[in-house]
Amino acid sequence: MFIPILLSFLSLCIQAEAIAVAAPGASLSNAATSLTFLYQNNLNASDDVNHVGAILLDAMPQRLAAAACAQLNETLLPIQTLNAHKVDFLQQFAYLSYSRDLPSSQTYNIAGGELVVDTRHQSFSLLAHLNRAHDLPILCTQSASDSTSSAPAAPSTLISVSAGGNIYAGFRNKKSFRFIGIPYANPFKRWTYSTPYSSTGKTINATTYGPQCAQGGSGAEDCLFLNVQTPYIPNAGSKTKADLKPVLFWIHGGGFTGGSGADPLSDGGNLASREDVVVVNINYRLSTLGFLAIPGTEIRGNYGLADQITALQVPFPPHFCFPFHVSSLPPFGCEGIRQG
Repeated sequence: MFIPILLSFLSLCIQAEAIAVAAPGASLSNAATSLTFLYQNNLNASDDVNHVGAILLDAMPQRLAAAACAQLNETLLPIQTLNAHKVDFLQQFAYLSYSRDLPSSQTYNIAGGELVVDTRHQSFSLLAHLNRAHDLPILCTQSASDSTSSAPAAPSTLISVSAGGNIYAGFRNKKSFRFIGIPYANPFKRWTYSTPYSSTGKTINATTYGPQCAQGGSGAEDCLFLNVQTPYIPNAGSKTKADLKPVLFWIHGGGFTGGSGADPLSDGGNLASREDVVVVNINYRLSTLGFLAIPGTEIRGNYGLADQITALQVPFPPHFCFPFHVSSLPPFGCEGIRQG
């Protein structure tokens, strides 16, 4: 039975030397813009087909807007889509105002003109381009349509982030940006404690889950991977907490004998989308390989708990954070965290 335990939120800061691209050859850089999902998630999967989202980019000149969307394999958002899903978009605009990301009255670059939004009066309207001297945020379409945790990474949805000396190639689905199967520990020998991943100069495929840890005749010993689901990729150099999202750290259950950070029942995509947070899920060693201890030997046990601590010590790509004490990160989960 899943009984999540949620501790107080800690806003983690992000220090990313990051480049976000839609596909090989594209060059949209979050040195110039953040990327924000706009999607009204009502947590009813059977109703997802009736909702669409958008990707919000930072303010830039109108002449660059279409090209910026194209580098995501998207186009400027048309007014027809906004009108067809008016309630959804007004709720998203209202949330941007509530969270102080943007003011209650805001103008955006969209297809065919400028969208003038007034969340206080729950309205928006289209104006022809006025050749404004100042830059405006950009609304792009968001065409990824599969919202399941098993949705594969289509070429048009790929996005890469360069951070910590490595490149992490992830993707987006209908509700979030996803970086899955990220190694968080260096290679280790059986009956030794893991250490935080330290390799650099690597391109890491973060589009498929890593294997689950050995359990009941399945899984693998090389299994220390984490998964990140986020509605937001920050502008490179974002170092203030006002620019960042809270991070929730999920430790799967299973009585220390089974389970996986890739369990679809605890996938973080919906939580990230609905609650505007970053969700991190991890694997950790289980059963004998995770907890065997033999007195008088070097087999000291609690390797699975040590793996959890190792994962907490790793800067989560693409979300680097200021140093923090392990006890102040908000972990939540089921049997594993209760017993740990």
